[in-house]
Amino acid sequence: PVSGSLYGPRVLTGEVGGSITHRCFYSITPANRNDRKYWCKIAKNGICYTIISSTDYTTEEYEGRVSLQDVPQNGTFTVTVTGLKSSDAGRYRCGIGPNSGGLYVSLNLTVLADAGVSRPLQVIQGELHGSVTVLCPSGDTQGGGKRFWCKVGRTNCALIADSDGFVGRRYLGRIVITPRESSGAFKVLINDLIREDSGLYRCGTERLNGRDISEEVVLQVTTASALPRRPKSFSGTVGGSLSFECHFDPKRSYEKKYLCRWEEGSCPLLLDTDGFVHESYRGRVRMGSSGPGRGTYTVVLGQLRQEDAGWFWCGATSGHTEHTSPVKLRVHKEICTSQDPETTIPVKATSSSPAASSTATQRSITGPMDVMGTVTQSTTVAIATKGTSTPPPIAPPDTFGTSPGETYHQSSSGGSRLLPVVLPALALLLCMAITVLTLAKIKLQKETGGERSTTGNLEAATGQAGPSPLKEQTMEETPSPEKGQECKTGCGKCRWVFSETGK
Repeated sequence: PVSGSLYGPRVLTGEVGGSITHRCFYSITPANRNDRKYWCKIAKNGICYTIISSTDYTTEEYEGRVSLQDVPQNGTFTVTVTGLKSSDAGRYRCGIGPNSGGLYVSLNLTVLADAGVSRPLQVIQGELHGSVTVLCPSGDTQGGGKRFWCKVGRTNCALIADSDGFVGRRYLGRIVITPRESSGAFKVLINDLIREDSGLYRCGTERLNGRDISEEVVLQVTTASALPRRPKSFSGTVGGSLSFECHFDPKRSYEKKYLCRWEEGSCPLLLDTDGFVHESYRGRVRMGSSGPGRGTYTVVLGQLRQEDAGWFWCGATSGHTEHTSPVKLRVHKEICTSQDPETTIPVKATSSSPAASSTATQRSITGPMDVMGTVTQSTTVAIATKGTSTPPPIAPPDTFGTSPGETYHQSSSGGSRLLPVVLPALALLLCMAITVLTLAKIKLQKETGGERSTTGNLEAATGQAGPSPLKEQTMEETPSPEKGQECKTGCGKCRWVFSETGK
C-alpha cells in the first residue's frame, strides 16, 4: 500500500448495546474516488471477510445494523455499527479496492460492558503551503511529562517532535510545540504544509509511570490551494538591514500579530503588535503597518549580526487558532568579487606622437585569454604580462615596420591554436625569400658578366642585406641610443640594421 493514501483510527472502543463510528480518510485521486470502499473482519485464518461495501453488499449477520457512507469530495468514508455485541470485538479493516488486498487500514475494536464516554476523533484540515493548529488534550496538570507529536504507522508511532527539543529532519523550521497551559493542554503548530503531511497522528504527554495521555488526530492537506507559494529565504550583510513581508488570511480578524525566533521546536517571542520587543532586538527591529486588504505586514530588521541567521516565524492569533509562516534569514560577512586585477591584455595605441609611444595602456579582465594581433607601421603596442611592473622599451613611431607575417602572441593556454595561422605564413615567407634571392642572383650575374661564382653572389647579397643573424639578434635586443635605426626588407622579412650616425 502507498503510505499516506489511506489512514484512520487504529483503536475503537464501544459498549454492549451501543454503537461505534469509524472514519477512513484517503487521498482525493480519481482512482480513489471511484473505487470500491469496504469494511471487513479478520478471521482466525487471516482472511478478511467483507461485512459491507460501497457496491451495496452487506453480510447477513450485520444486516440492519451496519452502514457505509462515502463522501468522495472530502476523501472520507464512514462506517457505523449499532447494537454492539460482545462477539463484535476483534480486528477489522477499512479499505479501497476490488478485494481485501488493496489499500487498507487495520484497527482493533473493543466491546465493553461499560465503555464510558469516548473522545471524538479530531479531524484537522489545512491548505497546501498553509498552516494548522492542533489542540492537544489536557490530561497532565502536573507538568512533569514530555509533550510529543508522532505519526501513526503500520506498527508504531514515529516521533516527529517533542518538548525536549527533538525535531525530525523534514520538519525543521516548520513545527512548534507550545508550552503547557494551566489546564495542561498545549498546541502543535505546523506550517508550510505539503501533501505528505496528510495522515493519522497522535499528540499527548508521557507520564512518569510510562503510560501516555494521548489522542489520535487526522490531518488532511488539500491538494488544491488558493495560497501562493511565497519566498521564505532572505539574505543580508553584517551591519546592514533587510525587510520581508509576513502573510495572513485577509478574510479573518486577528487579535495579535507577532514575530518569533524558531529554535528546536519552540519559538520565543521577539515582538508583537501589543508593543513587546525582546531585549536583544530593541532598536533593531520594527513591524510596519498592515497592507489594507492584502493580508500582509512588514518586518524590518537592522544592524544585522552573524547570530541573526536562522529561522523566524510570522504569526497571527485568532482565538485558539494561529496562522504561521516560516522565514529563513542568511547573514553574510561581506560581498565577494571574482575579479582578478593582475590579469591584463594588450591594447593597441593608434596615436603617432612620441608621447603616446612611451605609455602602455592596460585593461583588467577576468579569466585567461588568448590574444594575437598584427603590428603595422605607425602603431605602438603595449604588452603587459602577469608579474611585469613595466612594459618593454618601445621605439619611436615611423622608424620601423614588420612584415604582415609577424605576430605577437600572449597566451596562458592553448598555444597550439596558432599553428594553423603561423604555418601558412612561414611557407609564404620561405617562397618570398627564394624568389628574392633568385632575382638578386640574376641581377648580379648580369652586372659582373658572370665572373663571380654562385657562392660569391650569395655572399654579396647577404653582405648588402646586413650583418649576420647572430649579430642582428644581439643588436636588436640591446640597441645603443647613439646609433640610428633603419629597416631593410631583405630575404622576405624585416631586418634591423644599425649603423653609426654620420658614417
